[in-house]
Amino acid sequence: MRRHLPTQLARRNRRVDAGIAVVLFSLWVGLGLVGWDFYAQDLDARLDHAAYDMLRPSGLVGHGYGIIGTALILSNLLYLARRRFARAQLGSMRLWLDIHVFTGLAGGALVLFHSAFQFRTGVALMTGVSLALVILTGLVGRYLYALSPVADMPRFTALVDEFDQARPGLGTQLHAVLRAHQPRVVDHDASLIRKLLHVPGWWRVAQQRRAGLSALLAEAKDIPPVLVFGQSVVDIGVQDALAVGFSSLLQSWRAFHRMLAVLLILLVPIHVGVAWLYGYRWIFE
Repeated sequence: MRRHLPTQLARRNRRVDAGIAVVLFSLWVGLGLVGWDFYAQDLDARLDHAAYDMLRPSGLVGHGYGIIGTALILSNLLYLARRRFARAQLGSMRLWLDIHVFTGLAGGALVLFHSAFQFRTGVALMTGVSLALVILTGLVGRYLYALSPVADMPRFTALVDEFDQARPGLGTQLHAVLRAHQPRVVDHDASLIRKLLHVPGWWRVAQQRRAGLSALLAEAKDIPPVLVFGQSVVDIGVQDALAVGFSSLLQSWRAFHRMLAVLLILLVPIHVGVAWLYGYRWIFE
């Protein structure tokens, strides 16, 4: 069930998502074309490759990839600060989320090419795994956000009142279905695992609402307003049940994503410090 958005805004969001996808795909293709022949070689063969001094992790270009990628990933964290000041006039949250997604994926791509697809030290391996987990959980969170329903309950009430005027008592029955099938509210501080265990229950309540509302409206399909808007009432009732679960689950998933991001932030200076200690200082030597 997708968020209820005005058509124009929904189209804007799709265009932005498509634009981000095109830019990221172009970045991957461009980076790949620059060093395809080098990255395709095994580690021993790379030592004799003409691009070795440039594209190896400590090379001028390869190290540069890492510097730029790390800067993008660190700037990516500005989204978390923006959420702390949600009411400030600093641009829409949707814009900041788009920037958050783009900088995370672009920075991750640059860091991967910086590594030349090899993790030969423990610190590099831990940093790479942490980055992969942060990106993966971020993408899942973005997907959950896109799927999270927003129930237009004022519209539901207005339509049900209209149905009730055409057939007195129908509105009371429809509201009774919602009260009879209430999703279980889980404490926001509950663990992510506990909330995931409640997903089947939330889904079951939503389907019970769908069945109950649909059955009542099927008996009143001879009423013109029900014939036109009956499905909208069913959809909103289902969205209202799912919204409780999605909101709670998304809150905990974001906390999990932030925890992994903090771990990554702690590993990045260690990675940089080790490289600096061993003399890999890019253009700052």
